[in-house]
Amino acid sequence: MTQTLHKGDLAGMVAQRIGVTRSAGEAALNAVTGAIQESLVRGDRVVITGFGSFEVRKIKERTVRPLRGPNAGQPTKVAAHDRVGFSPGTELAGAVKR
Repeated sequence: MTQTLHKGDLAGMVAQRIGVTRSAGEAALNAVTGAIQESLVRGDRVVITGFGSFEVRKIKERTVRPLRGPNAGQPTKVAAHDRVGFSPGTELAGAVKR
């Protein structure tokens, strides 16, 4: 069975690996995730060598047919929007490959 790790769990792991307190580990994690978020908002692509890359992807407007709800089976338009995409790096993909 898989386990779900939350931000606090990751902060604890970061703190343990770099030998600092849990609050310092959380600050380091917040700094990294904040920098990634700011870069994506600016439209930049973020590449973490060996881990993967994040980028904002443009999703076109499209028509879908909902499977549930009052409009099930009726064509509905989904507006064009932006979405964050992640592509795993070679090392990460190799590590999780079974």
